[in-house]
Amino acid sequence: MVRPPIGYQTGRLTAQHEIGAARGPLGPVASRLMSPTRTRWAAAAAAALLTGLSVNVATPSAAAAASPDLSVSYAIEARIDNTETTVPTYLYNYGDAPATDVTVAFDASGLRDVTIKPWEYAEECKLAGAVVTCEYPDLAPGQVETVYPFTLASKPRSEPGPAGTVKATIRGVAPDGTTYSGGGDLDVTIVPTGPDLVAEAENLNTPENRVGPGDEVGFRGALYNDGDSPAEGFFVRIQLPTGARWIEQYEDCTYLDHWPGEHPDGYAYGPSEVVCTAPLTLAPDEGFLLFDPESGESIFNAYFGKNMQGPTETEGYYEVGLLDDLGENAARVTARKGTGKSFADAVQGLRSTKKAAAAVAREVDTEDNVVFYKMWTKANTNDFAVTAKPVSGAVGDTVTVPYTLVNNGPSDGAAGWQIVAPSGTVLVRGGDEWCYFLDENGHQTDELPEVRCGIESEWPSKASGVGPVKGAIKVRIISAPGDDGTIKVTSFGASKDPEPGNDVAALSIDTTGGGGGGGGLPITGVKAGIAGGVGVAAIALGVLLFVLTRRRRIVMVTPKQ
Repeated sequence: MVRPPIGYQTGRLTAQHEIGAARGPLGPVASRLMSPTRTRWAAAAAAALLTGLSVNVATPSAAAAASPDLSVSYAIEARIDNTETTVPTYLYNYGDAPATDVTVAFDASGLRDVTIKPWEYAEECKLAGAVVTCEYPDLAPGQVETVYPFTLASKPRSEPGPAGTVKATIRGVAPDGTTYSGGGDLDVTIVPTGPDLVAEAENLNTPENRVGPGDEVGFRGALYNDGDSPAEGFFVRIQLPTGARWIEQYEDCTYLDHWPGEHPDGYAYGPSEVVCTAPLTLAPDEGFLLFDPESGESIFNAYFGKNMQGPTETEGYYEVGLLDDLGENAARVTARKGTGKSFADAVQGLRSTKKAAAAVAREVDTEDNVVFYKMWTKANTNDFAVTAKPVSGAVGDTVTVPYTLVNNGPSDGAAGWQIVAPSGTVLVRGGDEWCYFLDENGHQTDELPEVRCGIESEWPSKASGVGPVKGAIKVRIISAPGDDGTIKVTSFGASKDPEPGNDVAALSIDTTGGGGGGGGLPITGVKAGIAGGVGVAAIALGVLLFVLTRRRRIVMVTPKQ
């Protein structure tokens, strides 16, 4: 997808430039017209340029009435490959009368192996056959309008060299109703594109055939060279969501594990990301499958653990690229190397394939080398539990009540909790880093009768090796406390909690013996971001939301200049 040029604005263009020299193919202001602005020349300067020139394509009247003088030129040399090139274009009125109802037709019918289409932001332009026609409201005397009407791209594997000419015809109506016209040609040359790797991947399964704890599923992916030059070596990077892990351990692959350490049998806490390199050559229009379409066997197989959340629809990430572009991946994936056979040998053993014979069902994104593949999981359960210690104090004291929350699993999940102060007391900000002291307008406040709390990460089961969440809430005793204080945890992830009996703990304060409280307790447990950046929690106006986020690679593409 081609982005608007920097500074592009839709609608009328307003900047003004003045010139005072003879006009060339682009006029002396060409270097100043690269910004998408409407340019008006001073009338006096335009009149000077017109002196002695015959400008009217239509037959001038005997009285030499004022008339438009229309023409077209271009801000680039059109040296194109099979990626879209946006063509900045100048529309001129060198005449001494305005032109209204301006239309410009860009005819690419004389080009070989080149595709023309309207620029995606040029709503005023339409395509008919090989001609892009654009409509503009008017061109004032001496005005130069900078527009971005169309893009050009060579067809795959086109022969480099001259490709022909885009012929433009501009027409406009003078005040007396006469139509005036002009033109401007753009010579086009095709240049080699180079290698262009493209990723394809099928979804791991379907909503009717869900995966769950203990299941193994092969990854069905492929990569192709859509360019016109060989690709000398490539890498692949594949990610799984938490709750799944890769089984194979190739010696030329690096594995990233967000949950290091030993885990109980049947749980999947990594490695969930693999990056593999292969010093193999991909000729144009050729590629490699990462599975055998006849046997169904795959180079990469995913195992789903007891901690996989469900039922839900989630996704993985698949990227391919040239070895020279490994860059960021090489730096960030430093966990460990595999110890098994060679990934490159395994790929080569499946033989290369022509793109036209692809056995992958997913639609290809030909403008990128990244695809997301989906998976659907079976229902699972978790068991969130909370406990709290009773404390003692006297009226007027501020005491600290410690509590503990844990996800007993088996599924990972998401949860939040609500703390309600006993009658006769109020909760005090500053004792608990997990809780949000917000009034009904979302503003921070110091005391509340109840608060909502949460962790800023996915909440793994205790099998992950991450300890429980420990908190401590401050409570100010105003009068004899009631027995209605509570701490309640609520699961709101995909997996359900079938054991509600341990979801609530009493927040109990005894004032019969005095003694007072005060003093904070250390905060331990799951901290923000400990889940490797796979989730965030948002609390606002008493509503706790949990949003799982994913890393995406964003490709910013600007028109070629």
